[in-house]
This record gives sequence, structure tokens and C-alpha cells, in this order.
Amino acid sequence: MAEPLPDSASPAQPPSASEAARQQALMQLFNQQVEFTQAKSLLHAEIADRQQAETALQTEQNVLRVLLDNLQAGIVACNAEGVLTLFNQAAREFHGLPEQPLPPEQWAEGYDLYRSDGQTPLPLAEIPLFRALQGEIVNNAEIVIAPKTGPARTLLVNGQAIVDAQGKRQGAVVVMHDITEHKQAEAMRLRLAEEGAQLVRAQAAQLEAETEQRQSTFLVEVSTALAASLDYEQTLQIVAQLAVPYFADWCAVDLLNENGSISRVAVAHCDPQKVQLGWELAQRFPRHLDDGYGISRVMKTGQSEIMVTITDEQLTATVTNSEYLDILRGVGLRSCIVAPLEARGRVLGSISFAFAESEQQYGLGDLTLAEDLGRRAAIAIDNARLYQAAQQAQRAAETAADRTARLQTVTAALSELLTPEQVAAVIVEQSVAALEADAALMALLSPDGTTLEIVQSIGYETNPQEIQPRFSIDASLPLSKAVKTGQPAWSEPLAERLARYPHLAEVYKRHPYQAWISLPLMVEGKPVGGLSLSFKQFKQLSQDDREFMLTLSRQCAQAISRSQLYEAERQARAEAERANQIKDEFLAVLSHELRSPLNPILGWSKILQQQRHDLKTQTRGLQTIERNARLQTQLIDDLLDMSKILQGKLSLEAAPVNLQSVIEAALETVRLAAEAKAIAIQVDYGQVGYVSGDAGRLQQVVWNLLSNAVKFTPNGGRVEVTLRCETGTSAESDPPLPLQSYAQITVTDTGKGFIDEVLPYIFDRFRQADSTTTRQFGGLGLGLAIVRQLVELHGGTVAAESPGDGQGATFSVKLPLLAEARRPVDHPQPAPLGSSTAPLAGVRVLAVDDDADSREILTFILEQAGATVTAVASAVDALQALNQSTFDVLISDIGMPDMDGYMLLQHMTAQLAEPGGQATAYPLPKAIALTAYAGEINQQKALAVGFQRHFSKPVGPAELVAAIASLIN
Repeated sequence: MAEPLPDSASPAQPPSASEAARQQALMQLFNQQVEFTQAKSLLHAEIADRQQAETALQTEQNVLRVLLDNLQAGIVACNAEGVLTLFNQAAREFHGLPEQPLPPEQWAEGYDLYRSDGQTPLPLAEIPLFRALQGEIVNNAEIVIAPKTGPARTLLVNGQAIVDAQGKRQGAVVVMHDITEHKQAEAMRLRLAEEGAQLVRAQAAQLEAETEQRQSTFLVEVSTALAASLDYEQTLQIVAQLAVPYFADWCAVDLLNENGSISRVAVAHCDPQKVQLGWELAQRFPRHLDDGYGISRVMKTGQSEIMVTITDEQLTATVTNSEYLDILRGVGLRSCIVAPLEARGRVLGSISFAFAESEQQYGLGDLTLAEDLGRRAAIAIDNARLYQAAQQAQRAAETAADRTARLQTVTAALSELLTPEQVAAVIVEQSVAALEADAALMALLSPDGTTLEIVQSIGYETNPQEIQPRFSIDASLPLSKAVKTGQPAWSEPLAERLARYPHLAEVYKRHPYQAWISLPLMVEGKPVGGLSLSFKQFKQLSQDDREFMLTLSRQCAQAISRSQLYEAERQARAEAERANQIKDEFLAVLSHELRSPLNPILGWSKILQQQRHDLKTQTRGLQTIERNARLQTQLIDDLLDMSKILQGKLSLEAAPVNLQSVIEAALETVRLAAEAKAIAIQVDYGQVGYVSGDAGRLQQVVWNLLSNAVKFTPNGGRVEVTLRCETGTSAESDPPLPLQSYAQITVTDTGKGFIDEVLPYIFDRFRQADSTTTRQFGGLGLGLAIVRQLVELHGGTVAAESPGDGQGATFSVKLPLLAEARRPVDHPQPAPLGSSTAPLAGVRVLAVDDDADSREILTFILEQAGATVTAVASAVDALQALNQSTFDVLISDIGMPDMDGYMLLQHMTAQLAEPGGQATAYPLPKAIALTAYAGEINQQKALAVGFQRHFSKPVGPAELVAAIASLIN
């Protein structure tokens, strides 16, 4: 509609308000009409367009429906409320029914929807269309439609929600593809694949079963071999041979030693030359636990090693020895396994397998088999060693039991044996039996420790006691060395023994022995002998063997020592018993010899006192008294001389001595006794030089021999005395004289003589050939003992011999001659009592003796010599006399009551030593001890307390007077 034009005729006047309003309203109306007209036109146009569009849409929908119905995929859609809006032909065919206006909760049941197993109804939350309606994008969801009137189908469903431009959800659509045939084909394929796999598995199982059967057979053979013997080294060689060629071209077994070294015990290969090569490699290139590669590393770590392919680079990096490397390259190793031999947590060694010529390679399964073999072999080795250890323990226990029994037997036997020879016999026999020795001997050490003497032997063809019964401990002999050093010489082969003692080669050559043992017999670190064992075959001793022998040797040594002590005790007891017997006999003889002179002494004393007799009778009586008194004095002197000799205190006044003078002086002493028995004494003096000695003691020797000769020779017999000078050796002497020139005095008689049994102890003290009460001859049995002691003190020897009882005897004295003869020294002799009428004139003497007779005779002798004598009966009286008077000489007895002579002199000396004592006390006189205590020890004690002289009772008057005069002068 066009806008109204303005009125041109009208004057241009301003409109009124109402007009303006009217016009305004008209204008609005006009505009609304125009808009309406335009809207109507637009509406008609839009309707036409819509109709056209609907027609086109219907056409498109028809085309789409035809298209969807012709699709093989099923398509189903719904709106936002879940009402189905699309259900194409394929979907209807899938379900076997048309779409139905069912709510979502009934879709599964109404449309026969199931899970992929075809059995479980599909829950609402799993229905693809519902999931898509919820906004989920569904990809390849697998469901099963199983209509009651048709076949079940497996569908693969994809779907998503339908949204408008504003993103508002308008519904959902799903597309379903039938994959039933695909599933069936897949199932067929899977079935066929499974059948093929089953076939493959069956074949593999069969192959594996065959392999396992072969392995089982192999392991059975290995186990059988391992169980067949306890000699595991031989068994391991069999195992190695079983492994070739079944499991390896090469197989070797090596064992680890305690010191870390490695020993090869088995090698196997089809080619014997290569087996030899395997042994040579182990010897030329020995392995050790610390090598750090190959079998050494396996043994150290206990872990198996496999080299599937052995390259030259690996060999070069592992083997450092170029020579060894070249040999291994030549062998051509391709693959190898090394497994440890481990049992009870301890690696015993290793077993090695290698492929070379066959060019095969090992896998992990092979490693398992190798480790299994290693375990089996290790268990066999361990069991064998345990068995061996058990056997050794059993043998050791049996040996120990046997040796314990032997020791008990030996102990029991030794406890009953009393001599070393008996002990030696038991020990030698038991030692040979215990160590299976072929021969044995025992030697005992001499008391001086210088000589070994064989006392027992067994098993030797020639008795060693007959060949060399004794030998020096310093000799270069195995037994001597063992005894001297106290160290046993254990078994050593003949070659070593000859190298040590080449000078014994000829001795060993004569005997069939190949080994020896030398054991010292020790007691408290000191040897008593030795034991030697000989073996025809070399015997390696175990520690138990050595301990047994040492124990046996200790028992032997103790038994020998005990037997020696027993023998010594037995001898000592016998000697003590004999000594007691001799002592009793001697005391009886001594009593007889002392009492015999007393009878004439007392008898004549009574006779001479009772009445007067003529001078001849008095003289004869006094001579008898003097002779018997001198006889008693001689008996006492013999006892004192023997005491001095035994104590080593007999002193000699050595000087050149003419033996002819000594013999003549002794002859004068016995001449009267010989004449009384009409015994002829013949003397033959040779040209003999001087000897060095004490003339008085040598005269005593000759006098003793002559006295015995005269005493034991019957009336009318003969005694010969010869003096000769002998030149040469004196081997017949025992011990031999060191000089080659010596004087020999021989005294031969035709008297009683003696039997051979007497000779061994004829020079023993207190021994007599006849000590019975019916004996014909007197004496104490000390004469010859004193002779021997005096001769030996002069460096000589004395010997005795006799053809037999009643055939006389010969005594020989040998004394060494001086190299140059010297004149004997003349000794001044004390002047006889009658040389001066009063030699002690003016001498004041205090005589002390508790015996009145002794005081009387002493006073008489001294007064006859001119002395002034004061005699007292005790030491107390002597001290009083000393305080009252002054004396020049004190003569005191020793044995007195209350205070003896020693105490007297000590008291006198102590008074002089007191402060001021010299002014008030008496001056000390010269002191002489005159006592019946005549021993050497008494003399020394007397001189020690202050006596200047010591005289034993009885003493000659002249000798006593001379001694006093000597002291005063």
C-alpha cells in the first residue's frame, strides 16, 4: 500500500490538535493495513513453501524409508520420551516382529534382547538404544536377538543421541549389523585353530614325552650308575660317559679340594684321543677356586652358567693363557653348560657339558637337566663321602676299641711284670700286632746313659742280640738318635732312610724291610730306652697310629722304669737284708773279738792282785795283758780307719816310699806269730823303684795281707812275698791302671784259700768267708776292705785268687811307680819316755775325766814325766780349779755328765771374751782332748772348739808326753 499524498490545494496551515491526532491515528491504521497485507502475502508464500517442503520431505521420507528398508543393517530410533520412531525392515527381520509402542523397560522382553551368551536377558542399562538415549556413544556393543519364531542372531550395535541445534536431546538412534555368520566363521576358525593347536600340542606333548622318556632313561641310567658304587670317582666317570653323546660332545667332572685347588676326576668324549687331551689340560693348566672364571666361578658362587654360543671374543676375554687359548680354539667349542655339584649347602665341585663337533646349542631346558645331573651327582658324592667317613669312623672306633683293649691288656700284663726283660717282651709283641709290623726290637739305656742294650727282638731272620747286642747312644743310628733327642722317628721310605744314613746301606740291603719307626721311651723327660719297628711295606701312619704308639711307648717306659725301680728296690732290700745280716754277724763277731781279749786281761789282773808271784809269772801276765790290750786297740783302730775311709776323710802323708823297707817292717810285726806256727816266710825282692805314698799306711796294707796269710795258713805251712817291677799295659786291672810301670807286691800262702763264690765280695767290709760261731779264725772282716781302700787311695789295685778251698790264696797289690826315684824324707820321731828323766818338769797340768781309773793312770804317767798334776772328776770342778790356780796344759775327756769337754772349752773361751774378763779370769791353758770318742768327726769338733790336740784312748805314755812337751815348747 502507498502512503497518502498531501492536499496541495489546502493552505499551509498548522493542523489542530485533534486533527493531528486523527491524522496520527489514520497514519497508524494505514501502516497496520500495509503490514497486514504484507504479512498475508508472506503467509501465503510461506504456506506455499511449507506445502512444497512437506511434499519434498514426504518424498525424501519415502525415499529414506525405502532406502532404510533395503539396508542390511537394522536401524532403530526413538524420540526423547523413548517412543520408537524408526524400525526399518532389517530391524523387523532381526526381531521377527514389527515395531511396537513399548516403553524402554519392556524392550528387552518385547524384542527378545540377550547378552552375548544368548542366555541372559539384556538389562535396561545395557540396551544400546537406551544407552544412546542417555547420551552415551555406543561402539560395537554385542548383543543377541533370539526371537521365539526365528533363529537367534548376534548383532554388533553402534548408536548415539539425536540433538537439535541448541544441543537439546531429541532422541536416539542405533545401527545394528548382523555378525552371526562372522561369529560362526570365527567360531569355526577358533575351533579349527584349537583343533590345530591341539594337534600341535599333542605332537609337542608326544615329542616332549619322548624327550622326557629319553631324559628319564638317561637319568635312570645315571642314578643307577651313581647308586651302583661308593667309589664316586669311578662312578662319575661312568656318568660322564653316559652324557656323551646324548647330552654333550664333551663332559668333565671336577672336584673342589679343601685347599681351594681343583682336581679333575672324569673326562668323556667319543674320541679316546680327546679324552686324553682333557686329562692333559687339567694337569698342564691346573685350576683354582680363585681363578674367577668358568668352573672356578661356578664353584665359588654355586650358580650354574650357560653359554648358548661360545664366541672367540668370549674365549679371549676369559682365558689369559695363550697356549691354553689356542688349544681351546682347536677343540672348537660351540656351546656349554657348567653346573655346580652342591649337597647340603656345600659346593663339592662342578660338571661341565659342551657341544663342539655336533654344532648344537644348549637351551634353558638343557640347563635344568644339567643342574639336575649336578644335584644327583653331588648327592652321590656326598653320600659316598659320608659312607666313607662312617666307615672310617667305624674302623677308627674298632681300632680305638682294639687299641684300648690292647692298652688294657698291656696295662694288666705290665702291672704283673717285675723285670725290664719281661716288660720288653710284652711291648714288642703288642706293638707288632697293633701296627702290623714285621719285626721289632727294644733296647734299654745303661745306667750311665751311654749305651743301649738290646733286650728283646721279634721277627728278624737273624737275632740282633747276637750281631750287635749293644751300641752307643751317640752312634749314627736312627734308634740312638731318637733316644738321645727324645724325638720319635716316624715311618720313612727306604730311599729317605738311606739318604739320612748312607753308611747303613749294606745293612739295609741284607734285610727285606722298606720302612722303620724309632720311638724313644721317656719317663719325666729322661730316656730309659728305645723301640724300633720294621715294615716290609711302607706304612703311612695316621695321627691315631702315632698317638697309640706314643701312649704305648709311655706305658712301656713307665713299666720299664717301674721294673727297674722294683729291681733296684729288690736289690737294695736284699742288700739291706744282707747288710743287716752282716751287721748282726759283725756285731756278734765284734762282741766276740772285744770280749776275747778282756778275758785274759781280767784274769791276769785278778791273779796278779790276789797274791805275789815270781818275776817270770808277773812278766808273762803283764805281757798277756799288754798283748790283748793292743789287740783291742787294733780292732778299734780298724773300725776308725774304715769310718774315715768311708767318709773320705782319711789323709795320706805322701812321700817317696821304698817298698822293700815297708815289707821288712811288716814282716817284723808278724814274725813272732809265724814262728809260733812254724810257718816259713820266703821273700824275693826285685829291683823296684820308689812309689809315692804314706809309708805307714802301705805298711798297714802289707801287714794286713801277711797277718791273713799267717792266720789262715796251718802249722808248718809256707808264705811267699815277692816284689817285682812290671812294665806294660795293665788291661787285666779293673779299672786299668793309667801307668805302664808299676810295682807289684804278691803274698801267696798255702793256707785255707777260698771258693769262687767268695771272690766277688772278699774285699767287702764286714764280710767273712765264715762268720759262724764255729769258725776257726777270728777278726772283724775289715782287714781286706781296708787294704783295698788304702791301695786305691794310692792309685793302685788289689786282686785275689785261689785254686779252691784248702789250696791257698794269692793277693797282689799294684802301685804306680814314680817316674824318677827320690829319697824318702826322714820324719823325726817322738823321743821315748826314758830319753829324759823329767821332760815335763815344771809343767802344771789340769786333768779332767769322770772315770777314776783313767784319772789315776793319767796322773801317774804325767807325774812320772815330772809334771805337777791336778786331777778333777767333772767340768764344773775344772772351772773352779781354773779360777783358783794357773795351769799350763788342760787334758780333758769329752764324754762327761752335765758338761762335756766341748762345753768346758767353750765356757773357758767365753769367759775370756767377756769385757774386762782378761783382768779377772784365768789365762787359757793349752788344751788336749783325750777321749774314747775316736771318730774323725769327733776330732774335727774338738779342734773346732779350741783343743790343740786330739788323742783317742788308749794312748801311749810316750806319745802323750811328747805331745805335751811339743805344745809347751
